[in-house]
Amino acid sequence: MCYVTATELKNNLSHYLELSKKEDVFITKNNKVISVLSNPTNNATLEAIMYVESLDIPKDLPSNDKLLEEEIMKRCTF
Repeated sequence: MCYVTATELKNNLSHYLELSKKEDVFITKNNKVISVLSNPTNNATLEAIMYVESLDIPKDLPSNDKLLEEEIMKRCTF
């Protein structure tokens, strides 16, 4: 885990993009975390979101959220 100011990130973006392949890079501004650079292949939540978006589930179903949750639980291991 790495913390970097927004200015430092701007000045050395390629370095922090490479670093984010290995660990999360937390971006700060005024001493507060405002964003995170993260590699989706290392992040189970992002993998699950990308997987669910690839499913052919009708978007107009009333229980769409429940169906998506069930698909994640059936097909993804965290």
